[in-house]
Formats: sequence, C-alpha cells, structure tokens
Amino acid sequence: MKYQWGNSRVLSAVAALGLAAGLSAPLHAQELTKLRILAPNVAATSTYAAFVAKELGFYADEGLDVTFESGGDTSVPFVAFLANGDVDLTMLDSAQVFQALNAGQPISVIYEVMQYAPDRISVPADSSIQNLTEIKGKTVGLASDRDQATLQMMLDFVGLTIDDVKTAVVGDSGPILAKALRDGTIDAFAGGGNDTNGVESAGLALRNITPSAASENPGNSFVILNSRKEELREPVTKFLRAYSKGNNAALLGYKIVASIAKKYRPDQFENLPAGYKLLNTAAYETTLVRTRLRGEPQPDVWANIQPPYIKLGELKEFIDPATFLDDSYIAGANDYKTSEVKEALVKWRDANKDILLP
Repeated sequence: MKYQWGNSRVLSAVAALGLAAGLSAPLHAQELTKLRILAPNVAATSTYAAFVAKELGFYADEGLDVTFESGGDTSVPFVAFLANGDVDLTMLDSAQVFQALNAGQPISVIYEVMQYAPDRISVPADSSIQNLTEIKGKTVGLASDRDQATLQMMLDFVGLTIDDVKTAVVGDSGPILAKALRDGTIDAFAGGGNDTNGVESAGLALRNITPSAASENPGNSFVILNSRKEELREPVTKFLRAYSKGNNAALLGYKIVASIAKKYRPDQFENLPAGYKLLNTAAYETTLVRTRLRGEPQPDVWANIQPPYIKLGELKEFIDPATFLDDSYIAGANDYKTSEVKEALVKWRDANKDILLP
C-alpha cells in the first residue's frame, strides 16, 4: 500500500484494476488486485483504518494492493477524479456529495466512514465562551476558505449567520493556530480533528463548543461511480471488509492501534496525550458504529441534513436519499469474525514490542 503525499497532481490518467480471470486462483504478490482511492487526509489518525488495515495485513489477506492518493490542496472537486477514471473510490464529506449530485454526477454513497462529523468549532479550554451562541461578534479562524460553508452550517443550528461573526483564514499550522488563539487574533477555530490535534500538540488545550445536532452528519463516506459498481463489486467489497476490520481494531486493541498510528504519523503523537485524544475521538466518536452494521448508509440522516444545505444554497432542492445511497456492499464489508482482528492485533503486538506505547 503506497501513500502519495501532496496534491492530486500525482494521480495518473489510468487506473489499473487487474480484474482479469483468475481471481479465484491463489494470489501471489504480483497478482494482487489494484485499487486506487482518493482521500482528503492520507495516513491521518482521524482515518486510522486505512493504515491499520495495511499494517495488520488485512488488504493482503483480501488479495488487494491498495494505493491511497492524497487530495492535498487541489481546487479540483474530488469527484472529478472518479469521473476521469483516475481513482476507483473517493472519500467525500456530505457537502461534497451534494455538490456532485447538484452537478448531475452519477455517483453512489456505499459506505459511511464517519457517521459523526469530525468538523468542530473549538475555543481555548480557559475561554469565557461556553457555547456557540456566544460566538456572535467574535472572530473565527478558518483552516481554508472551504471551511466557511461548514461554519455557516454550524451557526445555523443556533440561529446565527455568517454575518454574525468575523472570519479569518489562518491555515492549519498547529503552532500558528495556537499563537493566534493565545494572543486573541482569533477567538475560536473551525476545523477538523487533525487541525485541533496540531493546536493541542503545540501545547494549547481546546474545548469543543459545536452543538451535537450539527455533528449528526456523515463526515466522510466512500463514493463510487454508478457505471463501475458491478465492475468493481468484488475488489471494493474486499476493500471495505479490510477497512471495517481496521476500524474495529481500535475497539479491540486500543494501545496497539495507537502504536501503529504513531508509527505512521509520529507528528500527531509528539504530544502523547494529544495523540491519544485524536485517536479516542476517531475510534469512539466520529467512526463509532451508529448503525447495525459498520458503514451502513443512513437514509434518515441524509434526509435530515438537507434543509440547512438548501437554506444556505449548497443544495438546489431536496434529493431522495434512495437515489444516491447503495447499501448492497455492507453485508460483505462486515462478513468477518472478530477473532480474525484479535489474532492480527496479537501477532503485531508480539512482533513490535519495541515500539508499543505505554
């Protein structure tokens, strides 16, 4: 599994899939089926399942060679890389899904990675601001212009608009954000878990003031082109099964997964408590299963989140979730035994005692 850093210019024009006859025969390394997946954060603790599945051998067990491409700071919509055949799956947040549907893109959400949105508005732990209603008249820092839509959505939940606050794009550098919050340049920060980890790693404790209702939103989901569903059904189902096992691993062997996360993202564990907090949020909040089966698309949730998007102009009109949600991959994605994950965790632990975290 290769991790491509930087923006999406690293994507080639051709996605080799290797779906020739013979998948039923024993697979050797050179016969692994290739999948290319575009994600906003490559090898990030917030989406730890991606590298945990690799590290514990789950992709190899499924006969897959998985490459995660990083979207980086590209302004090109992620769905464009699906349409061009550059990638086989992409991870989109709900706003990006609706933008693609608005544009008439024939896509389906097949697996909810995060059933609780990772985006949040944070203030310093010692701030006098206790809830989001008190943000009126204050300055909110944004990692990028793209975070303004998320901020608008959150403010709408407490009856405020973007005109009720001041905004400033301050980037996502942890030390810079921490300084801006300490010296009062900004009063709060709108960003994801990786951004808040950067701030706390720089030594500034944060407090989340996001209304819980605003977070009841599929934060990230795997999306596929409708025209490729059957062509990719077997390898994609195998990938989702490996990914599900990777997610489940943190609930079965938390310290082992934390050790793996530190191996892949040592920068997010320079401050060990901050690293643990990031993993804890991912495992027990954003990716925690809120459905009978992991990853199962939720029509009611996708229906409930549309009114704010329509109000803010992010969505032209209501779209029936039945037209873009496809749960036909979910049974296969959950077709494994818990013992398989436990055995892989023990095997990794015994082979990596020198890097196990306390």
